[in-house]
Amino acid sequence: MNPKTYLKCLFVGFAVIFSVAVGYVAYFNAHYPIPITDHISFDAKLKFARERVDPDKVDTLIIGSSIGLNNLLGSIMEKNSKKIDKVLNLSVYGATTLQAEQIMALTDAFPNLKRVIYSVQYSDMPHTWKFKDYHPKTLVKYIRHELTPFAYLKLLFHACNNLLFCYERQKKWVPDHMRTNTFESLIFDASGSVPLHIYGKDIVHHRWHLPHPGIMHGESFKAVGRMAKKAQENGIGFYVVHQPYRQPLYEKHKSVRDAMAYFDKRVAEAMQPYGGKLIRIQPLHLGDAYFSDRTHLNDKGSPLVSQYVAKEIDKLEAKDQ
Repeated sequence: MNPKTYLKCLFVGFAVIFSVAVGYVAYFNAHYPIPITDHISFDAKLKFARERVDPDKVDTLIIGSSIGLNNLLGSIMEKNSKKIDKVLNLSVYGATTLQAEQIMALTDAFPNLKRVIYSVQYSDMPHTWKFKDYHPKTLVKYIRHELTPFAYLKLLFHACNNLLFCYERQKKWVPDHMRTNTFESLIFDASGSVPLHIYGKDIVHHRWHLPHPGIMHGESFKAVGRMAKKAQENGIGFYVVHQPYRQPLYEKHKSVRDAMAYFDKRVAEAMQPYGGKLIRIQPLHLGDAYFSDRTHLNDKGSPLVSQYVAKEIDKLEAKDQ
């Protein structure tokens, strides 16, 4: 083969490979969450917020771990509140308190925001992990469709520069995340919440019977204080919803009762200078019929708690008027 023919074949081969890669990235972006962050749950939520939510209509943001994702249903809160109009649940499963603070940095995407709800349990507080390579200003523009065409394409190709990683995510997407009877479910309701349908044989034994250790890091409480301060500075309300523990575990283990009381005390102290408010769910004494494990509610419990929180926010905001 002469050099000219060889080079021609080489460039044609490169062009074919490039075209296939571009086509796959476009296909993947249309059907699956591209890996913008280091967390598939966060990637899926960002895609949801970009494609299915009008950011100018959002007045209530839910942040947190799966304790926020599963336990508070924005669609139920909208129906049961006189104050809450449009909810977006930006919770990400596995999120620490410091990661919830990072998520709260996305509030700039929602110009008519009136309140932020941090849905949490003390088991979210031990670690100080943060999202790596996190760029909230870019993500705000991504959600709001404000990236330039060049910046958007750059984001897509940077996220999918490892096509094998994207292909592996594609293969696992349906079996791992498109089921309601798994804690990894990412089947969102209209607000981005994920009601769990976990009962009977789907209940995980150790998650049902064994309590969390009462370990909480001081930096987590500082992060709560910073979130409350940021909310106050932006003229929006800040609520911490302390989600319930399975009543039999709560009653059996003094360590659980002490941990929850310590959480309430430290959170209240952290928020007090900035007007944040604590809503406790344990006093509802919910039975086992409402739980998927020790702290996650099922699709019977989450509507009940969501309705309660909506009503409590109405009461608290009526008092502030």
